[in-house]
Amino acid sequence: MSTVLSLFLFVAAIAYVEYRLKRINAEKDDNSKEAFRFFATKEELKSAVKRLTQQMTDDRTALDERMTSVEQKAFFAAEKPQEEVEEQPVPVEEADPSVVFFRWPADDGTFDDAQRQKVQTEDTYYRFQLDDSRTHGEFTFVTISDTQISKANNSSKKYIERACNFVGTKSSKYICKPGKAHLERGRWLIDLKARIEYC
Repeated sequence: MSTVLSLFLFVAAIAYVEYRLKRINAEKDDNSKEAFRFFATKEELKSAVKRLTQQMTDDRTALDERMTSVEQKAFFAAEKPQEEVEEQPVPVEEADPSVVFFRWPADDGTFDDAQRQKVQTEDTYYRFQLDDSRTHGEFTFVTISDTQISKANNSSKKYIERACNFVGTKSSKYICKPGKAHLERGRWLIDLKARIEYC
């Protein structure tokens, strides 16, 4: 009986050892597969890094080539003499001969025709619109800046009252209704004063 039991235990021990060997081999295979997968992933990563590095190198090379090209173009453009552009003369707008400007009236309220000007400036305060005969015309008080109107308002007897009547409190805003004048012996005599209405 004891021999049978010993034999049974021996067979069982052999079976257990075989079972454990199989398990160990199976685990070893699993570990090998895991190791293979790890190394395969590592190789893929290496390959991806290598491709990215190569792409970066290619991009840098292309960028350097473009920059060199741009610098060369800029250099040659700077070195190249500028083509002489033939300047076209700016057409001068002919002044309307029926419009003239005067500074301010003389003490007697007349304008000296010899002092007429073709364009308005900071020193002209009166604009004359002449008729076809150039001996009669309408005139208005005109200014082109706040400084000019302020100067006229502060010395209104000199700049305004000799040729204009005015209503309202003096300010930089106004409208002017035309007066009338005619030319006689080189002087413009006022027939009707202009009327300044301050706003």
